[in-house]
Amino acid sequence: MLHFTVITIFPEMFASPLAHSILKKAQEKGLISVRLVDLRDYATDRHRTTDDSPYGGGQGMVMKPAPLIAAIEDARKKGKNPRVILLTPQGKALNQQEADKLSQEKEIVLICGRYEGVDERVKGFVDEELSMGDYTLSGGEPAAVVVIDTVTRLIPGVLGNVKSSQEESFSAGLLEYPQYTRPEEFRGVKVPEVLLSGDHERIKNWRREMSLKLTRERRPDLFRKAPLTAEERRPLAVGSPRLCMALLHYPVYDKNRQVVTTAVTNMDIHDIARSARTYGVQRFYVVTPVKALQKLALKIIAHWQQGYGSQYNQTRKEALALVRLKDALDEVILDMEREYGSKPKLVVTSARPGGKRTSFLELRDMLIKDIQPFLLLLGTGWGLTETVLGQSDYLLEPIDGGTDYNHLSVRAAAAIILDRVLGK
Repeated sequence: MLHFTVITIFPEMFASPLAHSILKKAQEKGLISVRLVDLRDYATDRHRTTDDSPYGGGQGMVMKPAPLIAAIEDARKKGKNPRVILLTPQGKALNQQEADKLSQEKEIVLICGRYEGVDERVKGFVDEELSMGDYTLSGGEPAAVVVIDTVTRLIPGVLGNVKSSQEESFSAGLLEYPQYTRPEEFRGVKVPEVLLSGDHERIKNWRREMSLKLTRERRPDLFRKAPLTAEERRPLAVGSPRLCMALLHYPVYDKNRQVVTTAVTNMDIHDIARSARTYGVQRFYVVTPVKALQKLALKIIAHWQQGYGSQYNQTRKEALALVRLKDALDEVILDMEREYGSKPKLVVTSARPGGKRTSFLELRDMLIKDIQPFLLLLGTGWGLTETVLGQSDYLLEPIDGGTDYNHLSVRAAAAIILDRVLGK
């Protein structure tokens, strides 16, 4: 049996939740018990005061330390090594993994805060602090009900079907698949055929697919951490097949802020192509209007695609297969629009200060959630021109090594950006 003790100034708030449904049945089966402790019983003045105005001024009231600590110490004395939890917005967020850990406990004490919070000194008498999420409740009582309900349903014997708790949302790190019941058709909407097929393997695969799809669309933060099989990761191409890269040799600045065309280099093509292949980028465009430089680039690519290099090093051949040559950025955008059916969102990089920046994490989330393709633009020379930056949809945050030196090669910058945006 798991014993809950709830310390609160409003014990009557728990009457209805504890008297119905799963929590009622769990108590009747002797799987849990809930003891409600009125904090006012530990106040020492005749008005049974549990709060006071904050030192330093400010709005609202703060819960006094003496009654709370007295109640905690009494709960520890009456229990057998209970886990004492303060419910507060400052705590770590409750998730399914935390609930699973708590379901292994024998005794749990939940402290319900109120008003502007509890005196900081109370926190030295608790084992941990838990939050329900990034929002504000009127007090810890609703949070305590959530904890009791979430933890109770994980206790063996509480749910009628043993597998129910294993297949619910978050149990496998994913949102649950869609559910249907009778009738087969309602207002023109039919139950998916696979669920009527009787083929248990197909149904299992469909449910897994739907869980992945829903989680990817609605909770990219969960999707990034979800345990996926190698087969499930392959269609995602690690970074998404809708991300391409372009290395611009024109228009870019030289060190005097003059617009120039820079030289195409063997190392840039090789190293960026290898990084692109490693992280699942679909295409790597090399952009230069100079025909002689295009000819040089084609010679490099041909060596590894058709020449001696194609037999000597198959992995290099695979990476160089991603490279496309274009005269201008507009041609790259047009090529991607033909391939994906819509114009790509332009993501540019710049080491120069200023401008509203998109973080690597934000770009990662967009690649997971958005259907639209993305084009990551890398500049050569002394960076992309203001004209190119002005065309962009997103300006990526700069790479910061924590020193006053910021002169990475474009090859190194490309690898770092891809790892931060697409890496595991």
